[in-house]
Amino acid sequence: MALSRRERIRASWSRCAERGLAVDFLRVPFSDDVDTDSRLVHYAAPVLAALRSSLANEPVAVLLSDRSGLVLRRECDDPAFLKALDDVVLAPGATYSEEAVGTNGFGLALADDRVSLVASRDHYNHSLRDYICAGVPIHDPADGATVGALSLTVWSRTPTDLLSALATQTAMNIEARLPGRAGAGRLPGAPETPPDHGRVLPKQRPSQQPRHRLTRIEALERDAIAGALARAGGDAGDAAADLGMSRATVYRRIKYYGLKGVGKDQQSR
Repeated sequence: MALSRRERIRASWSRCAERGLAVDFLRVPFSDDVDTDSRLVHYAAPVLAALRSSLANEPVAVLLSDRSGLVLRRECDDPAFLKALDDVVLAPGATYSEEAVGTNGFGLALADDRVSLVASRDHYNHSLRDYICAGVPIHDPADGATVGALSLTVWSRTPTDLLSALATQTAMNIEARLPGRAGAGRLPGAPETPPDHGRVLPKQRPSQQPRHRLTRIEALERDAIAGALARAGGDAGDAAADLGMSRATVYRRIKYYGLKGVGKDQQSR
């Protein structure tokens, strides 16, 4: 039986304590030797750039690491948020594995090989508790090996429901660009060349519009959930598992965005 998010956080904290990591002092391993021309960076760059453009001037950082947790790339347009990230050395060249800095989005995603939401006080180190991080492992479509991770990082006051879906969809879009077996590097139903530099547009469209204008992040989340529903044949439970979100959250967001989704019990009727 899969562990719940809270159980995974507790297990991560236990591992951090066993390693003797400090909770009140942040020492981030840093290297100037970052391979900015790696295979992962090459194929992920258009996806990250497209997402950055969609989130222009929003305090959201889009980060890419290799499988060791070494940060390879950071995309963000908000100067104040960039400075705050520099203060905790969350930048290319830093290693943000669980072993190095404790429980965080990158670290937990790589340690558990699962979508991981680490919110404010979930972070083992107190210096990171001003942030919420949604981390997603990135796999090679040829053999399924973990090649890196994606993390979306925001201030701790930001609603967390939005991050996991958006981070998961972005990681899938990166995987869709990685070369592999015939057809393995492309999402089901996606065109050969994804539009908007790697962003796969969902087939499903809202059946009704929300009562207020969506923020940029909400619009991206709506597209991510709609895409997951399309891949799952409309099954909301499977879409939730695909995105690393709870079923209850996905059902709420389906209703909020006016999307069409059903459960397996309804499909069999």
